[in-house]
Amino acid sequence: MKRLFTALGLLSVALILVACSGSGPNSNTGGGAGTPAASADPRALQIAANDLKFSTATLEARAGKPFQIVFDNQEGAPHNVSIYKDESAAEKILVEEPFSGPKTVTYQVPAQGAGSYFFRCDVHPEMKGTIEVK
Repeated sequence: MKRLFTALGLLSVALILVACSGSGPNSNTGGGAGTPAASADPRALQIAANDLKFSTATLEARAGKPFQIVFDNQEGAPHNVSIYKDESAAEKILVEEPFSGPKTVTYQVPAQGAGSYFFRCDVHPEMKGTIEVK
């Protein structure tokens, strides 16, 4: 009986540690948004933030297909990549919490119709660009 209680106690501790480790679908190393970069599709779109600038102002994705954006925040300032229907930012497509770096996360973007979409860092709105979906 004592072994049963010991085994149940160890199992409970293990479950608590797993639950607190943040290993769910929206976790990454060190907290924040998105999923770990290690799970990124090799065809994922790549973008980085450094010196309060994005590495590119234009990204391209295929119409009608979900896609991933691997975002590499190379600095200590918090950043994110939020996607909106247009530059008014009135209609959200994907908005994740900003996170401080250096850290890389992968965003899962739902399928979009052909067209141009606006993206920006919500913390630093001067960091912006366009996603061309074709």
